[in-house]
Amino acid sequence: MGTSKIFNIVVISHALVIPVTQNRWKLLARQPGISVHVFVPEYWEQTWFGEKVVYEPVETHDNNFHVHPTPTTSKSNWGKYFFKSFDLKLRELKPDLIYIIQEESILIHHQIYLYRNFFAPEAKIIFLSMNASGIPYQKATNPIKRMVHKLLWNNIKKNTDVALVHYPGCVESLRSGSYNKPIYIQTQVGVDETLFAPDPSKRELYRKKTGFQNELVIGYVGRLIVDKGVDDLLDVFVKLVKKYPHIRLLLVGNGELRTKINQISTDNNLTDYIHITGFVDQAEVPAFMNAMDILVLASKTMPHWIDTFPLVTVQAQAVRVPVIASDSGAIPWQLADSARVFPEGDRQKLAEALVEFIESREERDRYAQKGQKRSHSFFCHQGMTHNFIKIIDQVMSGNYIYHDKNDDYTQWKAY
Repeated sequence: MGTSKIFNIVVISHALVIPVTQNRWKLLARQPGISVHVFVPEYWEQTWFGEKVVYEPVETHDNNFHVHPTPTTSKSNWGKYFFKSFDLKLRELKPDLIYIIQEESILIHHQIYLYRNFFAPEAKIIFLSMNASGIPYQKATNPIKRMVHKLLWNNIKKNTDVALVHYPGCVESLRSGSYNKPIYIQTQVGVDETLFAPDPSKRELYRKKTGFQNELVIGYVGRLIVDKGVDDLLDVFVKLVKKYPHIRLLLVGNGELRTKINQISTDNNLTDYIHITGFVDQAEVPAFMNAMDILVLASKTMPHWIDTFPLVTVQAQAVRVPVIASDSGAIPWQLADSARVFPEGDRQKLAEALVEFIESREERDRYAQKGQKRSHSFFCHQGMTHNFIKIIDQVMSGNYIYHDKNDDYTQWKAY
């Protein structure tokens, strides 16, 4: 990619209304010759984490990084909204590349294709897929919905040049729908390693805040729901604390299990041993992770749901916190041997992994080091930006580099 001409990238996603999620694109915009334009709703009500939060992004022009808040037809329905814009400034920007970070069933895909075809016909299009359980039309039981979804899917196949996906299961899903174009495995948000980093001062402050100063803190971040295995973690903790009275449980988040957790905590005289933060802003998550000695994610595959890319695991690893996680969904691929992985729903195996970490500081340190190395290589902004530029070069030139069958995971090689 040359530097004589500014290379314009347009990124489209309602998820980027959250300020910290824009950091990856700010970093890309600092690379020579690249300008990034992020289009987001001008007002958005988000309830992804169980609490209603309102975002009103500010128009930003910071050297080659630009945020364009744009009116939308809906202010909260991520599946059914359009931009209220005639051309989304594509005539003016003349983008070289458009990256649509939306799932296949979201209608805004098709608005962007229309705009591109009229106002920026030379632009290449990348789309992100998080779909690991089949293309929408394959799952539709209603004949009319199936027909509509198939038409929409055919439009995606026709108009996109490349797909990016979270993990290998998504590759299989897209291929089952006859998507025959190059596919790269790279998640979309990633981890900002300037925020998610070891910080002794934050560790001390937030351990004081939770009341856990000299104890060994087992942590969890996310919604307090069965899907994430919070019930399994709680059950194991209640049993282990009898043998290891110096352990504590820090739950960062909120959800439907909170009342039950509080009741179990009271019934077992553990109110001083379990701390629930409730909803916290994402910008505060790194500080809470610094307060932890171990992070556990015990996700379980549920009907119509699979954990395709849990960000909290690689965030914790960037903070140098050792991770214990279930083998649900994409987690074994995501973590490889950088974490202790146990069979989902197996409380005995979870307990064994926790005991190993509780009893051995050396094991915790070993996994903390391995985890941080893997997180930085594949899932943090610096490494992802380096790999994304290699992907862009291939998309623009049409000269794709493909994985060999026995290659290790490499983000910039196509499947």
